[in-house]
Amino acid sequence: MLKEYYLSILYGQQRGFIAALIKSTLSAFTYPYSAVLNTRDFLYKNGVVKSTRLPVKVISIGNITTGGTGKTPLVESMARCLLEKNKKVAILSRGYGGNNSLQENNDNVNDECLILRENLQDVTVLAGKDRVSNGEKAIRESGVDCLLLDDGFQHLKLKRDLDIVVIDSLNPFGGEKLIPRGSLREPLKNLRRADLFIISHCNQSKEQTIKSIYTKLNYVNNDAPVCESIHSPVHIENLRDGSVQRPEWLKGKRIYGLSAIGNPESFTYTLKELGADLIKHRKFHDHHNYNRKEITDIISEAKSLNADAIVVTQKDIVNIRKLDMKGFKIISLKIEIQITKGIELYEEAIDRVLSLNVNN
Repeated sequence: MLKEYYLSILYGQQRGFIAALIKSTLSAFTYPYSAVLNTRDFLYKNGVVKSTRLPVKVISIGNITTGGTGKTPLVESMARCLLEKNKKVAILSRGYGGNNSLQENNDNVNDECLILRENLQDVTVLAGKDRVSNGEKAIRESGVDCLLLDDGFQHLKLKRDLDIVVIDSLNPFGGEKLIPRGSLREPLKNLRRADLFIISHCNQSKEQTIKSIYTKLNYVNNDAPVCESIHSPVHIENLRDGSVQRPEWLKGKRIYGLSAIGNPESFTYTLKELGADLIKHRKFHDHHNYNRKEITDIISEAKSLNADAIVVTQKDIVNIRKLDMKGFKIISLKIEIQITKGIELYEEAIDRVLSLNVNN
């Protein structure tokens, strides 16, 4: 509830003295945050702190705002693309901390890491703050020739050959204010570092909104190509027995939605687009770690509402699965990112990187 009120203030939906006071207080906290960012950028730009070049191709996929922009499905898609080009790939994720490789029941990794591990079983996934060290480990132990940085735009320590930034059309520029007043992780001017932009959730936004994003991106960085994408449903999976069905099964079903993601509105949209009768959508904060009591209570409520199933995202199911809750039909909806405009620009950028000499 507090998070929703906080977001409503950030997006200008709250008025009055209290909202104005909170905005003023939050704005004050942006100054030290901005000072840290500016100092970091100065140190790297002037070579006081040096970035490390590894002897393989490095592609970063990141964003400039907090929340669910669509980085993880794009990382998965990019990994599959590189595998099809006969490249040996490893993914370097920030995780929650520590410098641990992704292992079963490793609490130091986040749900995005678990999704990538589950969907890309032939790809090495390493989690930890020191991505230079993890990159070296992937090269040494797995013989990779391509590294993917998941959430890497702010990670200046490791040099990259391609910097892709995902822009969420539902909240493209975080109110153009830094954390905590807005949701910008760094100033918009830093988008000049990007080599390629991919606008996500384009099917959920108005054409005029997409055009305004193009205008802003062209103003900040006229050299980087811009692509458009959507989140496309792939299938649904039954938690109870692992069976897989087409997402069209949801049409006309009474569905209890459950999510703990950065952009729950996108999940709502997708379920309704698939024809589900969404009787309720229970939302938790991003990266919420479900416990047994919560899921038991949710199952009880879903039964009382005569729901046909509880539908969650794949990001949620990796946390729920470990609770071994099989007393009700819980299904996860898997989505993939699909480039709908500018696919040739996307492919050209990848091919250009793969043709580079690693010593450049």
